[in-house]
Amino acid sequence: MLTGARTGRRARGFTIIEIMIALGIAALLMALGLPAFRDFLANNKIRNLAENLQSSLNVARSEAINRNQPVQFLLFGDADYTSGQVGTVTANAAGPHWLIRVQNPATGVFTHIDWRNGFEGSGQTTEVSTTTATTIAATYSTMALGGTADIVTFKGLGGTLLGSTATFDISNPTAGACHTTSTPSPIRCLRVQVTVSGQVRMCDPSVASSDPRAC
Repeated sequence: MLTGARTGRRARGFTIIEIMIALGIAALLMALGLPAFRDFLANNKIRNLAENLQSSLNVARSEAINRNQPVQFLLFGDADYTSGQVGTVTANAAGPHWLIRVQNPATGVFTHIDWRNGFEGSGQTTEVSTTTATTIAATYSTMALGGTADIVTFKGLGGTLLGSTATFDISNPTAGACHTTSTPSPIRCLRVQVTVSGQVRMCDPSVASSDPRAC
């Protein structure tokens, strides 16, 4: 029995052609998957913003109940906001940031409770973005007596000074149009609703009314 004998086989590597074919297939798969991945990121940013908005509205309602006094929730556009501006900030139905504050009924002085920068998690870092960014469009149809335009005021018992349901539509226009039944799109826009009684819920305006996700 011979030991250390050579088998005569050579280790075979990849040829240039095989490497080029493999790289071509990888590039094709990446090209096919990239649009879907972009849509996934855009929809994820929409959902993150909608969930953050819903959470903050519920915080405002809880604060009103805990304090047993009106608490305001408003959208505004100044990214350089500081708590010292709590009484002078201008409500803006297009956001993209939001503020929770309470007003002393005796002095009229506002106290800052919380605020959120709407650019967080949206891919947008400045007032003018060059990246895919989410947006908010609020609709306050009417206000009850004592209600302030473009502001959702929660009362001490949890209700609001809204005259009808307020809606906050979240979209990602740079990624594409919102999906509808008549115009299908991979971008699923969401809506946050606040009822007159103070209930806050997130819904999908594009699904059928029989769907539990419907608005």
